[in-house]
Amino acid sequence: MIDSPDRIGSPNIRVMHIRASNFFGGPEKQIVEHLKMLQERGTSSLACSFYENRAETDFIMKARSLGIPSFSIRCLSAYDPGQIFRLRRLLSRERPDLVCTHEYRSTFLTYVARTGLPTRQIAFWRGTTRENLKLSAYYKIESSLMRRMDRVAVVSRKQQTLLISHGLPETKISLVPNAVEVPLPEEGRSEKLRDTERSDVLAPLFAPFRGMAIIATAGRLSPEKGHRYLIEAMPRVLASKKDTVLLIFGDGPLRTELARLAERIGCGASVHFLGFVPGFGSLLRDIDIFVLPSLLEGLPNALLEAMAAAKPVVATDVGGVPDLVVDGKTGLLVSPRDASRLAETITLLLSDSGFARTMGLAGRESVRKSYSFERQFQLLAEAYSKTLAAKKG
Repeated sequence: MIDSPDRIGSPNIRVMHIRASNFFGGPEKQIVEHLKMLQERGTSSLACSFYENRAETDFIMKARSLGIPSFSIRCLSAYDPGQIFRLRRLLSRERPDLVCTHEYRSTFLTYVARTGLPTRQIAFWRGTTRENLKLSAYYKIESSLMRRMDRVAVVSRKQQTLLISHGLPETKISLVPNAVEVPLPEEGRSEKLRDTERSDVLAPLFAPFRGMAIIATAGRLSPEKGHRYLIEAMPRVLASKKDTVLLIFGDGPLRTELARLAERIGCGASVHFLGFVPGFGSLLRDIDIFVLPSLLEGLPNALLEAMAAAKPVVATDVGGVPDLVVDGKTGLLVSPRDASRLAETITLLLSDSGFARTMGLAGRESVRKSYSFERQFQLLAEAYSKTLAAKKG
């Protein structure tokens, strides 16, 4: 048994992480990196997901490619009751001591499937999109399930406070922020030299924007991400610096509506929708400013990656963002839904490259110290220990 984080390497412990996801993005990367570290320290780690129309999800294929034992549960649809029985058979056969679930579907299915089994469950609660009534209902179901978990892991202090206000005991909540790999500065190459090498590596994507200031944002194109306010800020940014483009990474239900908004307010030629691009972190070297205009957030992976790449960031003061960004030091914070203030802040960074560079470097150092995968591992190991100790008691 794990009695302390230092004993996480026990070969007698089996930890399974379940994520219902069709692609490999920020949360999936967090899981895989942690499972790798578990294996390296002698703990049996397992990955699990669900599939409908294809044999494997990107998450499972990535985990398996790294040597992590991985399982795919077949289902006819997201509502197929048979997936509960198949998951229960898997849990009975593999006998994990702990199952960590990462969104409403896996949390609910695991809660039902493990009934009567000795497996303990830790649910990760990151909040969710509320773009329609169905997803809002899922959010309510997931929130109600938190009281039934052995432990809940959250990524920000604000989420922790919210769950406590809803009646969840503080002793059952673990604060486990997202993590990011911070690249080491390349020896013999100054920041200024790197700027002159823009578009050399990623020419097909960035070559059309050579010589222009590049603002980037990333996230699902849904209402809570606040893209409309960033687009509404662009005419004022362009009035100050006309050779500027906004690159929007990600896809979602609002793509057509947002493109029409950009055209209607006269900045359509400067706003580019690039869709989901794998390896977003590797693209960051070619941007000037990263902007997160969200209305709701947990602790956004894209923002972590931008700071790890030493890019100056502008973000809204929501969710776990203030945990990450110290206003005026490691980034700039603005109120949500304020296109005018977004424009002013972006323009400030574009007009003062020295200030922008200093802030970007401070942000990188901040995430290096506080948001490493090693730090995340220790926090999760502590959560595992407390959950198993409660079982033993």
